[in-house]
Amino acid sequence: MSFLNKQINKNKVFIIAEAGSTHNRSLSTAKKLIDVAASSGANAVKFQSFFSEEISTKKNINFYKQFELPTKFYKEILRHCKKRKIIFLTTPFGFKSFNMIKDMVPLYKIASPEINYYELIDEVIKKNKPIIFSTGCSDEKEIVQLVNHLKKNKFKKFALLHCGSSYPLAPENVNLSYITRLKKMFKNIPIGYSDHTTGISASIGAVSLGAKIIEKHFTISKKDKNPDSFFSLEPNELKEMIKHIREIEKSLGYPNKVLDKSIISKRRAGMRSYYATKNHKKGSKLKNNMFIALRPYEKNSLPINKIKNFYGKKLVKKINISQFLTLKHFK
Repeated sequence: MSFLNKQINKNKVFIIAEAGSTHNRSLSTAKKLIDVAASSGANAVKFQSFFSEEISTKKNINFYKQFELPTKFYKEILRHCKKRKIIFLTTPFGFKSFNMIKDMVPLYKIASPEINYYELIDEVIKKNKPIIFSTGCSDEKEIVQLVNHLKKNKFKKFALLHCGSSYPLAPENVNLSYITRLKKMFKNIPIGYSDHTTGISASIGAVSLGAKIIEKHFTISKKDKNPDSFFSLEPNELKEMIKHIREIEKSLGYPNKVLDKSIISKRRAGMRSYYATKNHKKGSKLKNNMFIALRPYEKNSLPINKIKNFYGKKLVKKINISQFLTLKHFK
């Protein structure tokens, strides 16, 4: 079983707290972000790994430069994640960044704009670690093409995240119902949700629809001038979201109907059995008004929805007033 499948079990959502670039190139801020993610109960904290020259032309390179996570920070970030017992993840945006982080993480995340960057994806596959793909920039045809490409390369350890790549994403554009479609299309592939809304409702709703992975941006403060911060959750909001997700997990239960002990006791007290309205001799033919349906339900009593099937049949043993009717009275 892959690392990803171990993390995503039947009743556990894998929650990724996405720090993005809100570290502002500060090691102390990066460590605070790790602390927030760990204290909130997230499974993993994720940063973005890139070198500006592998993302942009020279025209815009300075814009990206200000959000790079300095390479000298990684060793300390890894150490701090280990200390706080939270998984370190990062998204590589090119070959240089991937080669730098490829041995640091237990799984990889591929961002929405890179879903058709097969040259990079094929390089990532070679490490044979699980990969999570966001699909925010892709139409359904491109998602299917990606899945077919991975299958063609005999790579099975991956998950898909439904996503909307507007920042922030308006509620009317979330389209959580597409999670249900992805689950039907790809039955053996974990499906999750990468949330770019400003609140927590979409992530909670995604879990209720069966999302097994939630990725959510967070920051130390929304007042931070970082472009990711204004739509990200603050620490108390992240903690609240994870609290609700864990409650939803418990509430979802299992696909089969299970009666717990408290329900069984209430069932006996609230449901009914048929009780004799007077004494009846052996050989009496059962007919209407000989018995009355009353509480409580008795375990071995004749099911009350079957009473009419026994009208006209003879009792093989006597029954006294207030005794409940059973199948043994006819066998």
